Amino acid sequence: MVTLKYISLICLCLLTACLSPTDRLHKQVASHQHELPVISIVTDSLELFGDTIGIYSRGIGLAENWQGQKANYFSGKKIEMSIAYFLNRELALKQEAKMKVSGGGSRKQPQKSFNLSCKEGFSYPFFQHLPYEHYKSLRLRVSGQDWRETHLRDALMHSLVSNTQIDVQAYQPAILYLNGDYWGIYNIREKFNAAYLEQHHSLTEIDLLERNSKLLVGNTDEYLLLIDFLKKHDVSDSTHWNWIKERVDLDNFIDYYCAQIYFANTDWPANNIKYWKAKEGKWRWFLHDTDLGFAFAPIFGHPGGLEHNTLQYVLNDSATTYHNQEWSTLLFRKFLQNERFKQEFIRKFTQHLEVTFKSDRVIETIDSLVSNIENEMPQHINRWKSEADYALQTMGDWKEELEMLRNFARKRPEIVRRHLQMHFKEIE
Repeated sequence: MVTLKYISLICLCLLTACLSPTDRLHKQVASHQHELPVISIVTDSLELFGDTIGIYSRGIGLAENWQGQKANYFSGKKIEMSIAYFLNRELALKQEAKMKVSGGGSRKQPQKSFNLSCKEGFSYPFFQHLPYEHYKSLRLRVSGQDWRETHLRDALMHSLVSNTQIDVQAYQPAILYLNGDYWGIYNIREKFNAAYLEQHHSLTEIDLLERNSKLLVGNTDEYLLLIDFLKKHDVSDSTHWNWIKERVDLDNFIDYYCAQIYFANTDWPANNIKYWKAKEGKWRWFLHDTDLGFAFAPIFGHPGGLEHNTLQYVLNDSATTYHNQEWSTLLFRKFLQNERFKQEFIRKFTQHLEVTFKSDRVIETIDSLVSNIENEMPQHINRWKSEADYALQTMGDWKEELEMLRNFARKRPEIVRRHLQMHFKEIE
C-alpha cells in the first residue's frame, strides 16, 4: 500500500512537470476555493505590464484619451492570452483568446476592465437565465467607476428593467486571477454589438449607432432622415405622428426614458447612448453604462443624485451640461408634443413607479445581488485598498455605499412622482 501511494505521488509529480507553464498556472488557480466562478487568464507579462508595450500600465503613453491624457491603457491594443473558467474548482472551459483593456474613465483605476474576443467565440452558458451556450465576445467589467463604491450598480439597473422592452446586458460575478495572481471580483457581461442582436433578435442586417449618429454597423441614412423629419414637422399632427410610429419602437423608447430618469443617470443622454434597428424594423435603444445612476453622479461633479429632476434635465432645449446637449434631447422633447405619446409616457411611468421601481422590489434586488458577492468582498477589498486612496478600505465602507442604494430605492419613486406632477399639470 505504501509503495502504491508513493507511485501515485510520483506519477502526479511527473504529470505536473509535463504541464506547460500556462497550464501549471491554471492548475494553481484551480486549487483556490471560491463561491463564485473563477477565471484564470495567463498572458505575457511584458505585454500586460511592461512600460513600453504593456496594455495595463501607464507606461510610455502609447495613446491618449479624449482629455488628452496619455497612457498605454488607452491604446485599445489586443494581446494573446489563455483563459480557463472553473466552477467549484472543476474546469469548465479552457482556450486561447485575445484581450484588451476597456472602459472610459475607469481605465485609470488600478483594477481595469477587459474585453475578451476569440474568432471561434466562447462555448459556455455563462449566464444561467439565458438559453445561449455560445458568445462571440465577452466583457470582464469592474463596474466602471462604481468600482470604488458598490461593485454592482450597473448590474442592479440592468436587472431592474430586464422584464421591460429594453435590451439589457446579462451579469455574472466571478473571480479573476491574472498570471496566477488574485485580481478580485469582476462582472462577466454581454457586449452590445451585432453579435448580441443576432443572438437575441435573430438579426444579421442592422444599423447600429451611438452618441450623435456615430456609425458602428450599417449606415446612418434612416436615422438622419428621422432627425430631419422631426426638425421639420409638427408631430402633434396624426399623419406626421404615424410616420414616427412606423420608424420608432415607442414601447422601448418610453421604457428606456422612464428607466434613465428614475435612475437619475446624468452621464447620458449625450453620452453612453446606443441605438439600433433591423433593416425593416424600428429604432430601439440599449441600456448602456449606467454606473453614474442611483445617486453616484455628484461624486464626479455631474448633476444628479437622489433629488435630481432628471425629467427636466432631458427636456432642456439648450444644454445645461455636456451630457444633455440639444441633439441628445431632441427626440424626447419632440415626442412629448404629441398628446397620445405624452399620455402613454405618463401612464407607463406611473406604472413603473408602482411596479418596476417599487421600493420593496428594488431593495430585494439589491439584497439579492449583494448576497452573491458579500463573502468574496473582504478579500477583494484587501487586494485593492492600498492601490488608490479612493478604493474601498473596509467592509463597513462597502455597506455604507449599499445603504445609499437602498435609501435611493426608498425615496426616489416619490421624488419622481413630484417631478412628473410639476411638469404635467394633468397629473393630480
